[in-house]
Parts: sequence; structure tokens; C-alpha cells
Amino acid sequence: MRNLKFILLLAVITACKVGPNYKRSELAASKKSFVTPSNENSSKDSSTLIKWFDLYHDNALQELLKTALANNLDMKLTLARIEEARENAGVVKANLLPNIGYQVGVSNSAASANAVDARLGAPYNNGYAAVNLRWEIDLFGKIRNARSAALNTLNEQEELRKNLCVVLVAEVADNYFLLRDLDNRLSIAERTLLSRKESMRINKERFEKGYNAELDLLQAQMQYSAVEAAIPAIQRQIVLVQNGLNLLLGKSGGEISRGKSNVDQDFVPSIPAGLPSQLLERRPDIKAAEFNLMAQTNRIGVAMANRFPTLSLTASKGIGSSELSSIINANSLYGSLAASLTGPIFAFKQNKRRVEIERQRAIQAQAIYEKTVLQAFLEVDNSLSNHFYLGKEFEARKAQVQAGQKALELSHQRFSFGYTSYLEVLVQENVLFDAEIQASITLRQKHSALVNLYKALGGGW
Repeated sequence: MRNLKFILLLAVITACKVGPNYKRSELAASKKSFVTPSNENSSKDSSTLIKWFDLYHDNALQELLKTALANNLDMKLTLARIEEARENAGVVKANLLPNIGYQVGVSNSAASANAVDARLGAPYNNGYAAVNLRWEIDLFGKIRNARSAALNTLNEQEELRKNLCVVLVAEVADNYFLLRDLDNRLSIAERTLLSRKESMRINKERFEKGYNAELDLLQAQMQYSAVEAAIPAIQRQIVLVQNGLNLLLGKSGGEISRGKSNVDQDFVPSIPAGLPSQLLERRPDIKAAEFNLMAQTNRIGVAMANRFPTLSLTASKGIGSSELSSIINANSLYGSLAASLTGPIFAFKQNKRRVEIERQRAIQAQAIYEKTVLQAFLEVDNSLSNHFYLGKEFEARKAQVQAGQKALELSHQRFSFGYTSYLEVLVQENVLFDAEIQASITLRQKHSALVNLYKALGGGW
């Protein structure tokens, strides 16, 4: 009965817990929805999470994504931090339980008769072995708050890993589309260079026969050199992008494998017409920021508990004797039980200031959390808008290229029959070259907008 009362007393004591309870921000609980610009690919179903690997059917891109997720050095660093946080959470959790240890020792002292007479020493033999217990009773929730903080930190690291996966996938895909765009621009430049080389040859023959002025030949040479100079500039950018991709893949270098061109990417994403803000619950960076705020709230409780007394129980049970031959004997048993209550009296407001420090850190964590939520709303709105309007811009760019090709063909015919000067051909060649380059860039931007939408919604929609 006495033991039962003692257990009930401990339960009542440990039920006390100081510190604030976490309350979720009203900003995160808002019912904001994102309106997708109307188009034929919109869907009313926002419940299905479209995975990245199901969205694109480019085997080369999928292999790059898998390699990056497996070998990226930032990912390895994050995984090590998760394991560190998990072990730390285990250490803090163990503080709720008694600490049991052992102690074993023998000692021997020798002294001559004169030393004994002079009280400088005495001969003796001692031996002992004991089991010790120490248990800090969590009176005001210091250990429980510390455990909650450690668990929330672990959850934060897990969400940071997920966020890194999203960011890593987005960066690899974005760089891949940029690389394929540069490949396309290089192909356009090389094709244009061949065309202008032929034009320069024709102008040279006509000049030598007296049909053209030297100015036409010089203009043709200028246009040829302009495109010739553009090629190494594009090649230099390709090297830079490949190196950036290799870094994301955890590789020191090498050629990046290519799959489908940007034009041949055969996906038609069905984006919900109304994307509810609940989808932001899936954004790992928001969840990580919230876990960080929760952990910091727990740390306020730890600091507050340090201002109150600490109750510790200690116990020891063992055997000891001055003669090793008689140490294992009922007469050699000994034991002790003690309880101590310690607490601060005057610390010149140090503990109070520690509480205030943790409160101010919580305010900082709250601001970071709310800023992350607002940034997420902004990114989703921007990504939806960019994806829709870049699609329209690309359609206009394609029409511009088609018209430019037809105009250049007609200009060559007019020049061949002597109805116009070579200046008209040069103008149409420049217009078409610029239009093709801009169309390639816009298509890449359209793909990147979809990548950014995937990233903004935490890995799908």
C-alpha cells in the first residue's frame, strides 16, 4: 500500500509541466485557394498526387533524377543530420528513466610500525562492489519538453530531407531542359551557318561576275561571322550546364546523356482549376519550419523548468569488506537511499533571461514560419501564371517561326529573279534566326514553369 501511494505521488508530481503549448498560426490555417487560368488541360480533381516520374516519359531524364537522389552530396549530408537528430532524441528520451550503474573496487595500504605510531598511515585491505541508481524526477516537465524538442527537431530534419528531394529533382529537371534548349539552339545556329555560307558563296560568285555590289558580299560575310561567333558561345554554355548537372549528380564530370528534345516531350499535364491551400500542407519546407517552431516552443518550457527545484533520487546496494576472503558474506551487505531537492535562489536573473532568450528565438522561428507560408502562396500563384501564359507565348513564337520561314523562302525567290536586293534576304534571315532562338528559349521556359509549379506544390498537385 505504501508503494502504491508513492507511485501515485510521483504521478501527481510529474503531471506538473511548465511552458507554453504550441498554437498553430492562423496564417497557415487560412482557406486561400489558387485559381488556375482557364485552359483545356484544367481539371477539377486536385486529390491525386502526380509523381514526377509519371509526368515525363524521358528515360534519360528519369535516370538523371534517380542518380541525383542516390548520389547527391547534399543528400548524404542531410541523411547524416537525420541520424544525428534521431540519436540525440534517443539520448534525451532516456533521461526520463533511472540511470543504473555499477562500481567495483579494491584497495591496499601498507605502513611500517613507526608510520602507524606517527599516525601517517595504517595498513588495510578493502574490497567492494555495488549497483547504483540515480533518477531525476521530472517535476516541471524539463525532460519531457527536452524530449519533445528533440523529436520535433528530428521531424524537422526529415522534412528538410524531403524538401531537398523536391528541390534536387526540380534543379536537375530545369538544368536538363536548359541543356536540351542549348542543344537545340546549337542545332539552329549550325543549320543557319550552313545556309549563310551558301548565301556568301552565291554573293561571291555574283560579285565576281559583276552582278552584285561588294556591299552585298560584305553584308553576307558579316552575317556569316555573326552566326559563326554564336556557336562557340552556345558550346561554352553547354559545358557550364553539364558541369552543374554533374555536381548535382555527385559526379566529377563527364558527358550528360540526352533523351527527348524539348519539342518531343510528350506530357499534357492536367492541372486542377482550383488548387486549395491544403496542398501546402505537403510542402516539406513549411512543415520543417513548423517543426522548428514547435521545438523552440518546447525549449521555452525547458528554460522555465530550470527556474524550479530539481528532485533526484539516488540509491546504492552492494557488498564490501576489509578482507577479500569474506566479501561474499551476508555481513558484508550495505545499502543507501537518498532524495535531494535542489534549486536556484539567487542567480542574478540569469535563468529569467534564459527564458526570455528562448521566447525571442521562438518569435524568430514564428516569423520564419509565416514568411515560408507567404512565400509558398506567392510561388504557387507565380508558377500557375507563368505556366499558362508561357504556353500562349510559345504558340505565338511557333507561328512567328512558320511565318519567318515562309518569308525567307519568298525573299530568296525574289532575290533570285532580281525583284529585290540582297538586303531583304539578310533581314529575313536575321528575323528567322532570332525567332527560332526565342521559340527555343520560350519552350524551355514553359517546361521550367511546370518544374517550378511541381516544386511550389511540394512535389505534385
